[in-house]
Order: sequence, then structure tokens, then C-alpha cells
Amino acid sequence: MPFGNSHNQVKMRFSSDEEFPDLRAHNNHMAKVLTPDMYARLRDKETPSGFTLDDVIQTGVDNPGHPFIMTVGCVAGDEETYEVFKDLLDPVIEDRHGGYKPTDKHKTDLNPENLQNCT
Repeated sequence: MPFGNSHNQVKMRFSSDEEFPDLRAHNNHMAKVLTPDMYARLRDKETPSGFTLDDVIQTGVDNPGHPFIMTVGCVAGDEETYEVFKDLLDPVIEDRHGGYKPTDKHKTDLNPENLQNCT
């Protein structure tokens, strides 16, 4: 497995309340979205390559962010992360991208004739 998930076996000794990180001083989208209930629901899940919820949120736990600059606070380790942890990632993406919902699609126009103001 590409991701070392041995911490999943060790953490089962602790309740999700004991494992839930203190995010009160954090200024990131993950900290706004992640609740103790969500953590309890998702903490035992992992992608086929071994990416866990703790892997998803680690960057946001380690880096509380800047008081005036909202950071994302989480990462996707593989494509399956978006599906396995959608309860967390969908609201983070929506919040970070101003209402971009899971049903939205990026508009792509590769026709150079439609370029404007390119002088």
C-alpha cells in the first residue's frame, strides 16, 4: 500500500472524541466543516490505496492557517478520496469555490476564436 495506515490500527484504542483534533484556533475550510460526528463517521474509512481521514485532514491540523487568510486545510491523496470522504470534501470545495456544488461542471471552451481581450 502506498500510504502507511498503521495509525488506523493504533487509534482504535481511543474513542473518536479522544482522537478529534482541537480546531478552535484554526482558520481553514476543513476546520469550519469537520464536526465530531462527521469525524466519528469517517475515521475508520480508507480508500483502496490506504488513504484515511487522518491523512486528508493532517495538513489542516498541522497548519492552523493565518488569521486573515482562509486556507483549505485538507488534501485528497487519490481519486477515490473524493468519493470516500465526500461528506467532508464536498462542503469544503463548495465553501472554498463560492458555491461550486458536486453537480456543477467546469465549462471548457477550447476554441481559440472565442478568446477575448488577448492583445
